[in-house]
Amino acid sequence: MTSIDAFGGRDGQEPDDGLPPLLRRPSPVADPEPVTRLRGARKALLDNPDISLDEASANVVTSGAVDPARLRALVGGEPVSLLTAKPVVGGTLYATAPHDRYLDLDILPDFINQRWADQLRTAMDAEPPTSLVTSYETLTGPETGEPIAVFTVRMRDRKALASAVAESMRNTFYAQKGENDYTQSVLQQGVKEALTLFVMRVVYDDGSEDTFLIAGDGNSRLVSMWLARTGGKIDDAISACVSTVIGSTDQPGGRSRAEQGAVRRRVTELTARTRKNLAAPTLTEATRREGHTLAFPATVIVGARSDSGRPLSDLVAARDDLLANLHVHVTAWTPGAQNTQGMQRVYRHAHREGLITQDVHRVLSGSVGAQAMHELLGVPAHRLWSAGVHQHAVLAGPHTDAMNRLIKQEFGMGKADRQRVSERLAPMALSDYRSQEGIEQPLRAFGNGGTITDTVWKQPWELTKGEDAFEVLDDILERALAGEKGAVAELTVLGGTAAILDGYITRDRGSKEGTDREARKAPFRATPVKLLDLLAQTAGGLRMLHSIARAHVAADPAVLPKLFHAQEGEVDGVLVRDGEPMLDKAGEQMIIDYEWDLVHAADPAQALETIAKNHAEAKAKTGGKQEPEAEDVRLRRTLEQGITSAAKAALALARMSRQRGNQVFGAFEAVQGQREQLSQLAEILTQFGPVNTSLLVFDVDEEDDE
Repeated sequence: MTSIDAFGGRDGQEPDDGLPPLLRRPSPVADPEPVTRLRGARKALLDNPDISLDEASANVVTSGAVDPARLRALVGGEPVSLLTAKPVVGGTLYATAPHDRYLDLDILPDFINQRWADQLRTAMDAEPPTSLVTSYETLTGPETGEPIAVFTVRMRDRKALASAVAESMRNTFYAQKGENDYTQSVLQQGVKEALTLFVMRVVYDDGSEDTFLIAGDGNSRLVSMWLARTGGKIDDAISACVSTVIGSTDQPGGRSRAEQGAVRRRVTELTARTRKNLAAPTLTEATRREGHTLAFPATVIVGARSDSGRPLSDLVAARDDLLANLHVHVTAWTPGAQNTQGMQRVYRHAHREGLITQDVHRVLSGSVGAQAMHELLGVPAHRLWSAGVHQHAVLAGPHTDAMNRLIKQEFGMGKADRQRVSERLAPMALSDYRSQEGIEQPLRAFGNGGTITDTVWKQPWELTKGEDAFEVLDDILERALAGEKGAVAELTVLGGTAAILDGYITRDRGSKEGTDREARKAPFRATPVKLLDLLAQTAGGLRMLHSIARAHVAADPAVLPKLFHAQEGEVDGVLVRDGEPMLDKAGEQMIIDYEWDLVHAADPAQALETIAKNHAEAKAKTGGKQEPEAEDVRLRRTLEQGITSAAKAALALARMSRQRGNQVFGAFEAVQGQREQLSQLAEILTQFGPVNTSLLVFDVDEEDDE
């Protein structure tokens, strides 16, 4: 009854040997109605008092319906409306009853509610993003000035829209190890559960517009339909969806009537061919694919009212609430994405309530680059200040209490303390560093309290404006050393964020405390907040934060963070004061290489005390003495420890070389000598070490003699 399916399986899976069992034959679908015959359905839609659409939106809702006459009956206001009321926070959404719609006409997968939002790069990221975090809003009717039940999304051009759709489909396909791929189900019985669609207006940079329906609930099913249509390969599915729905990506502006008419004619040909082939005695593979993907059941959100009966001002929040009640798997796939989307909604509410300006909101949304941020806000054109803008908006007075309220409402928290706030804020505050290698560690550190010290939390401080980042940092340091609390808070935020990003402050977790200076260890355990609080209280600590921030902005191996004394006392017989450079025996200022160095310098007394305690505890475990060990045992232990230490040192130098260059390994001659020593060691182990006796060895000469 079916032909063999040639498309292969997904990576790491066995390929399909054929189509899955057929559970339901495709049903014949009528040809799309000519546009001129859709006026009655569009008029009935617009006349309904519960509907809040403009004419372009109504065109899209009616043009893709398989049976416009049935749609007209479903949305007619008289004598009874069959629209479904869907309660949401703050109001009600109104949706059409389920009806069939053509897959090819005006419908796009969801790309404005990314479940992988914490992975998208912003316009300020050092590596150019393939697509930006999409900023979307509730559309306001140009004539009435009232919000309507339509999203508006800004895109550079069709190519950018196609890129966003492609990323959405590809991420949906590969997410959750294929659990969201319903291609086989579509090929067995089509789509049975109705999708929820929203109207979306795309505004291009040239001022032109285009209107689509976009999947809310059911995005995975929609992507799976394109996979089923094209043979199961995601690139083919993306290409078909983009070329059919968006059209040529080389064309400027919105789709022309000619382009839309051509798509409608192709759908007419497709439906006619499929109906003819469904009547044939044999159901071919192509007929099965096309028949099950021609149309699908859907409901369309066409109205939105607040509890007071007014137009609903935030369709985005209403949509999120609706989807959370429709399906258990509609939330973001990772906590980072959930926090990203939640904070995006917090920022949107804050903008609407006047807590942040439009210019600040543009920076927070990630839609502008570093230079544009400088032009809008006056702060230096570096992404470190973007992280500062996020923290200032959420943490600094006078609107901190109001922002706290929004965060509690958004995330359903009874209390918005520093730990909870930092966890939610982390993926947004560091959003411009998403391409940085190993960004997960800074995200964990920032989420463990981050920079939210008492000086920063709910206190009045501002971000210093200026064009030159180094001059601004120097000015902040000068004022902080003079005791200005706002400058101390600002330096804590900028220097602390730089220290977290560059690995000088990490999350307080695991066996971090140690007795020897090395990477990923600290002389005493301190959360990021505790350590920053210590640093902000001394002149030396402030100077180290300033030095870390300067090195971060410079991103130059020649500019490295320096150590300063944070206490007064005697070091190697020399009296030192708080804030003076920490010098080595050669008289050169010492460099911060590890978190160990920064922690030790922040509180030398506590560091020495903790190291002594750890040494004493280690000694006490053996009672202060050890059983004599055989010489071969001692030598094996020495060999193992030496190799382990050498490997750790080599890895640490390799990490250090990324910032300071390969000269950290020393002179070429010395490195070459080390290579020769390692080579000799390998030869010794091979020649004199034990042999694997389980291997059979044949003497070739003896066999030849026989």
